[in-house]
Amino acid sequence: MNSLNDLQEQAENLKNENLILQKQLAKLNEKLRESEAFKGHFISNITNEIVNPFTSILGLSKGIISLNEKQIGQIHSMAHLVFNEAFDLDFQLQNIFAAAKIESGEVNLELSSICPLEVIVDIIESLRFKSEKKNQYISVDIPVELPYNLVTDLNKYQLIIKNVITNAIIFGHEKTAINVQIKALNDGIQVTINNKGNLIEPEEINQIFDRFVKLDKTINSINQGHGLGLSVTKAYLELLGGDIRVESNQEKGNTFQLFIPPSSFTNHALIREDDLFIDDTEIF
Repeated sequence: MNSLNDLQEQAENLKNENLILQKQLAKLNEKLRESEAFKGHFISNITNEIVNPFTSILGLSKGIISLNEKQIGQIHSMAHLVFNEAFDLDFQLQNIFAAAKIESGEVNLELSSICPLEVIVDIIESLRFKSEKKNQYISVDIPVELPYNLVTDLNKYQLIIKNVITNAIIFGHEKTAINVQIKALNDGIQVTINNKGNLIEPEEINQIFDRFVKLDKTINSINQGHGLGLSVTKAYLELLGGDIRVESNQEKGNTFQLFIPPSSFTNHALIREDDLFIDDTEIF
């Protein structure tokens, strides 16, 4: 009798476990369908963001070729447009290639001694045309203790800063200021980027770093900031041992605070600009 009861109990347990497994399988299938949909949408966006600038560049170039030397003013204007399109395309491709390497785990550090302030100033200057389209002003706060040199990966540092400032421009309101502040800490540097734009809800802050999630469903472009660029930024910061924090409130607007430590691969990670130069052989 006990054996029969035991068998019935085992059969009931197996039935319950089977139901649980079926529910888990259904959830897994749903996640797979969502993932495929997101990836399809993502690939479609990438295709558009590559094809559209190329089409513009080809069209503008053809127009320039058809002009004569007496139309130098028009040639200059169209050449400026070609540069802008090419700049945006290059920026988008950098993020696409970076995301692909991150996904495949093929990301390596290439360390050198850089001046983080000079890099920021160069990036702001390169983005000036984009901010001027919205009548935005970008200011830089420079504390007296700078400049410092930082041993880090220059290309990754550049893309991190460029992504966050571009995001601030795109999502900032017209005729507002974007403030960039850099501060030297004992264990690295802190870069703070603030803009006045639509606020980010607390539950959405983590989502803006997911390349497959769009907070604004009407935005279908990877260069709209929320998505691919910020996901690359977060991944690169983690690779460099850094961090990013986001605050969004009515009083201050949107603030992205980046912390970037000196590379742990060298003891000469944070030095003053007037100190001795670091030989490349000392970095590794």
